[in-house]
Amino acid sequence: MSFATKKSLFASMLASVLIAGYAGTASGMQAAEPGNPPVPPPSSAPAEGASYFSQHFSAEPLAAAVKNSVIQANLAAVPFNKIVLHTRDQVTTADGQPGQSEQNKPATYTVTVVLENAGHGLIRRMQVVQSQDANVVTRFDLTYRGYFPFLTQTIPANANALPPVVEARKVLRFDTNTDGHLSFVYLYGASGQATFADPGQVICDAGKQYGASELNPAIQGQARELSCQTVDSNGIVTDKMKLAYLEKYGVALVLHTQNPESSLDSTVTDFRVE
Repeated sequence: MSFATKKSLFASMLASVLIAGYAGTASGMQAAEPGNPPVPPPSSAPAEGASYFSQHFSAEPLAAAVKNSVIQANLAAVPFNKIVLHTRDQVTTADGQPGQSEQNKPATYTVTVVLENAGHGLIRRMQVVQSQDANVVTRFDLTYRGYFPFLTQTIPANANALPPVVEARKVLRFDTNTDGHLSFVYLYGASGQATFADPGQVICDAGKQYGASELNPAIQGQARELSCQTVDSNGIVTDKMKLAYLEKYGVALVLHTQNPESSLDSTVTDFRVE
């Protein structure tokens, strides 16, 4: 893989909230065997996923410059400790047909999403994706309000070693408003590797408000539509996303993502605040 290709991939993984986790790599996901038993976590990861999640996706592991930017922003904490929800996600390939492999693997996935208050206005998110009741991929993120990423790690169920964490190294612009136009511009790299010279970007525009119960009856308050896109170092839009920012909880949920290869539509099937 060339340096330019790696940089584009890392930008997509970090900047896209969900699609790089599995929708943007649907063909690779489908290469796994959903009928097989879930593969245990890589030996280099703690056996307890929740412990790994809380330890490695908090403000403490952030690069010093990023941590300073977050703390100096004096961000309000989110008003919940933990949210657990489930979604049903449909992946469609660019030709408009459900994403299928030669073995006719399904294009519908069930996802367990755990959102936790990580302090400083940050939210850590764990997503466990299943197909036919077998784990396919687990994704860990540390984000601002669910739409600006600081740390991302995507672990296929059949991995025998932990992939690197893709991390923001320096924040160049960080809009913390949730209406109008907002953007996040950052320098980034994979853990243990050099920082790319060109920045990544997430650019969002707020749209209409509507009752959050339209997404699921258990969700209270209002939702605000966010239309976001990720831009690579060449100024090319790589991913487009539609999110719902839940004003009562201070977090955004991904409803639709699209890149040149595939798209994903997500439906919230249940929602529980703990």
